[in-house]
Amino acid sequence: MAKKSSPAATVIIVVLALVLLYALNPSTEDFRAWRSAQAEGAAASGAMGGLIGSLKSGVGKIAGAMSGVTAAFYSRKDFLVCSTYSLGRDEYLGIAHLFIKLR
Repeated sequence: MAKKSSPAATVIIVVLALVLLYALNPSTEDFRAWRSAQAEGAAASGAMGGLIGSLKSGVGKIAGAMSGVTAAFYSRKDFLVCSTYSLGRDEYLGIAHLFIKLR
Protein backbone atom coordinates (compact mmCIF):
# COMPACT_ATOMS: atom_id res chain seq x y z
CA MET A 1 0.00 0.00 0.00
CA ALA A 2 1.29 3.44 -0.91
CA LYS A 3 1.56 6.07 1.80
CA LYS A 4 -0.12 9.42 1.35
CA SER A 5 2.13 12.42 1.68
CA SER A 6 1.05 14.88 4.32
CA PRO A 7 0.15 18.43 3.36
CA ALA A 8 2.71 19.70 5.89
CA ALA A 9 5.54 17.89 4.08
CA THR A 10 4.47 19.42 0.77
CA VAL A 11 4.38 22.92 2.29
CA ILE A 12 7.84 22.43 3.82
CA ILE A 13 9.30 21.34 0.47
CA VAL A 14 7.74 24.30 -1.35
CA VAL A 15 9.00 26.75 1.30
CA LEU A 16 12.52 25.27 1.12
CA ALA A 17 12.49 25.55 -2.69
CA LEU A 18 11.43 29.22 -2.47
CA VAL A 19 14.14 29.97 0.11
CA LEU A 20 16.73 28.34 -2.16
CA LEU A 21 15.56 30.36 -5.18
CA TYR A 22 15.66 33.55 -3.08
CA ALA A 23 19.24 32.79 -2.00
CA LEU A 24 20.30 32.09 -5.60
CA ASN A 25 18.59 35.13 -7.16
CA PRO A 26 21.29 36.67 -9.40
CA SER A 27 22.42 40.23 -8.82
CA THR A 28 23.23 42.88 -11.39
CA GLU A 29 26.94 42.05 -10.99
CA ASP A 30 26.20 38.40 -11.78
CA PHE A 31 24.40 39.48 -14.95
CA ARG A 32 27.28 41.74 -16.01
CA ALA A 33 29.79 38.94 -15.51
CA TRP A 34 27.60 36.50 -17.46
CA ARG A 35 27.13 38.95 -20.40
CA SER A 36 30.86 39.64 -20.46
CA ALA A 37 31.69 35.92 -20.51
CA GLN A 38 29.13 35.29 -23.26
CA ALA A 39 30.56 38.01 -25.50
CA GLU A 40 34.15 36.95 -24.84
CA GLY A 41 33.34 33.31 -25.63
CA ALA A 42 31.48 34.21 -28.81
CA ALA A 43 34.28 36.43 -30.09
CA ALA A 44 37.04 33.93 -29.28
CA SER A 45 35.26 30.76 -30.39
CA GLY A 46 37.35 28.55 -32.60
CA ALA A 47 40.57 30.00 -31.25
CA MET A 48 43.76 28.84 -32.96
CA GLY A 49 47.36 28.92 -31.90
CA GLY A 50 49.92 31.50 -32.90
CA LEU A 51 49.22 35.03 -34.04
CA ILE A 52 45.64 34.36 -35.14
CA GLY A 53 44.81 32.76 -31.81
CA SER A 54 46.32 35.70 -29.94
CA LEU A 55 44.32 38.16 -32.01
CA LYS A 56 41.09 36.23 -31.44
CA SER A 57 41.82 36.07 -27.73
CA GLY A 58 42.42 39.82 -27.62
CA VAL A 59 39.25 40.54 -29.58
CA GLY A 60 37.34 38.24 -27.22
CA LYS A 61 38.60 40.11 -24.17
CA ILE A 62 37.70 43.48 -25.71
CA ALA A 63 34.24 42.20 -26.64
CA GLY A 64 33.78 40.89 -23.11
CA ALA A 65 34.76 44.21 -21.60
CA MET A 66 32.45 46.14 -23.93
CA SER A 67 29.57 43.80 -23.19
CA GLY A 68 30.18 44.24 -19.48
CA VAL A 69 29.93 48.00 -19.96
CA THR A 70 26.69 47.74 -21.93
CA ALA A 71 25.27 45.36 -19.34
CA ALA A 72 25.43 48.26 -16.89
CA PHE A 73 22.62 49.93 -18.85
CA TYR A 74 20.20 47.01 -18.45
CA SER A 75 17.35 47.66 -16.04
CA ARG A 76 16.70 45.01 -13.41
CA LYS A 77 13.33 44.05 -11.97
CA ASP A 78 13.67 41.98 -8.82
CA PHE A 79 10.93 39.44 -8.08
CA LEU A 80 12.73 37.99 -5.00
CA VAL A 81 13.08 34.47 -6.48
CA CYS A 82 14.05 35.63 -9.98
CA SER A 83 14.98 38.83 -11.81
CA THR A 84 14.49 40.19 -15.28
CA TYR A 85 17.02 42.33 -17.12
CA SER A 86 15.91 44.44 -20.08
CA LEU A 87 17.36 46.97 -22.49
CA GLY A 88 15.33 47.91 -25.52
CA ARG A 89 13.99 44.71 -27.06
CA ASP A 90 16.43 42.41 -25.25
CA GLU A 91 15.08 40.77 -22.13
CA TYR A 92 16.65 38.09 -19.95
CA LEU A 93 15.35 36.06 -17.02
CA GLY A 94 17.79 35.33 -14.21
CA ILE A 95 16.91 32.50 -11.87
CA ALA A 96 19.23 30.40 -9.67
CA HIS A 97 22.31 32.08 -11.24
CA LEU A 98 21.15 30.97 -14.71
CA PHE A 99 20.16 33.39 -17.45
CA ILE A 100 17.63 32.73 -20.20
CA LYS A 101 16.99 35.07 -23.13
CA LEU A 102 13.29 35.81 -23.34
CA ARG A 103 13.32 38.24 -26.28
